[in-house]
Order: sequence, then C-alpha cells, then structure tokens
Amino acid sequence: MGQIVGAAIVSHHPGLVQPKEVRVQRGNGRDSDLIEGFDRVRAKIDAVKPDTFVLFDTHWITTSMHLVAGAPHYKGRYTSDELPFAMSGFAYDYRGAPELAALVEEVALERRVAARNANEKSLPLHYPTINVVHYLGRGEKVLSVGTCQTAKFHHFLQMGEVVAEAIRRSDARVVLLASGAMSHKFYDLDHIPPNPRIWHPDNVSDPKNRALDQEVLGLWKEGRHDTVLDRFPELEAAKYEGHGAHYAQMMGALGGKACRARGTQLSEYENAAGTGNVHVWFDL
Repeated sequence: MGQIVGAAIVSHHPGLVQPKEVRVQRGNGRDSDLIEGFDRVRAKIDAVKPDTFVLFDTHWITTSMHLVAGAPHYKGRYTSDELPFAMSGFAYDYRGAPELAALVEEVALERRVAARNANEKSLPLHYPTINVVHYLGRGEKVLSVGTCQTAKFHHFLQMGEVVAEAIRRSDARVVLLASGAMSHKFYDLDHIPPNPRIWHPDNVSDPKNRALDQEVLGLWKEGRHDTVLDRFPELEAAKYEGHGAHYAQMMGALGGKACRARGTQLSEYENAAGTGNVHVWFDL
C-alpha cells in the first residue's frame, strides 16, 4: 500500500534559476531566501524518504478535464514562452511515474471524475515542474498534475481525493508538492517597486493581498486548513496562482477540511513581479 509521507507549498518563479549574480543584483546585494529554502525543504524530504513526487503544476492549464503527465521519462531543454530571457535552453532530465498515472486514471474512471492520463512523451512541460525538480529532485519519480481551468473549488478537492486513492493502491512513498505562488497579481509595466531589494515583500503588488497571505501563513502554521478552505473565495479574489488549485488539490489528497497538518515556513515570504512566494512544509 502506498503512502503520502510529506507535503509542501513551494515557489517556482523563473528568477530562481537565473545565475546567482543576477539574483543577488536584483536582491540589492542579497540572494533570494527561496534558494536556501529549497535546501531546507530537501532536508525535510530526506527525513521521510520518498520515491515519488506528485507535483501540482499551476502553469499546466487544461480544459474540460484534469490531467496527469504519465510518460516514463522526461528529458530535454526548456525555453519559457512567457519569459524567454529569464529561462532559455534550461536542461531537464527526470523519471516519470507511469504506474501511478495509470492508477489515477483508473480511480477517476471508477468515480466518474473527469481525469485522464496524458502519457505522450511529446507533452509540453512547464517551469513549475522543471524548476522545482531542478532544486529538489534526487532521482525521484515525478507525476505532474495539471490545473483545469474549467474546474471549480470542489472539483479540485475531488481530484486530490482521486490522487490520494491512486497513491493508496500503489507501492509509492509520495511527497506532494504544490508548486505555485500565494497571491498572484502582477504589477503593471510602469510600476516602480518601493523597495530596492526586488524580492522584498513590500513589493508585492497589493497590500491587501500581502495581508491575506500573512493571515493564511498563520493559519497554515496552526494547521487550520478548514478555515483557509472556507475562505477560498478570498484566495481566488487575490488571484492565488492557478485559482489556488495547487493548494486545493493537495488538500483534497490530505483529507480536505479535516486535515490538521501544521505548516513550517522554510523560507522568507518574498515578492516576485508582485506575487507572494514562500516554501511551507506540512508534517503528516
């Protein structure tokens, strides 16, 4: 029987894979704390010894159904069509999780959930998967889960439940990685960041969104996922990345409102182009 052994919210923005000197320059002499934060997350991962990551990818936008990427291997070079000058020709090479992907589809069909296994090797990838695997991967299998743009909140929870049942039917030891920002409202092209350190939270685009992010971080610390899920319309109004699907699907897999996993913040809360970014580990 498979098991979920850990879970985390992790940041993925392209600035994190730029050369260190560029990151330090943008940080007004100091690197993003998310970089060292990845090492802290990896230490948590090492402690629970998974063999598989299930990664909820906020940039893999699907329509009319949930999808998982079930090819046995992914290798190539990635250039972001969104930010090619920040991320170009970036090499990736990691194992897929085809057996688990097949089980996700099996469970979805049984439960009449609109979810399928996209196992084509030519499937385009996205940097929420590539960047996180770059920093956290040590040979684990990786199953990416998309963000269905026609899904509602309850559908995301339902998909998480499907993933959890598929894991139970497998022999995998899984860490769930919700790859995405918190509030995700970008600032305009003519915006002048108030703080010279671009990563500084003062540069998050909206003070109200920043305040909400801090409230959510406090609730995660207390394990009050029921309260956060009840406030999901507020998260969507603050444009949580991918409609908040990365968090909602992860929580569906962890029991939804019944989950009381306490969050440990493993990085500073930082800005990226107006969005709120952080790493938080949830002990299970």
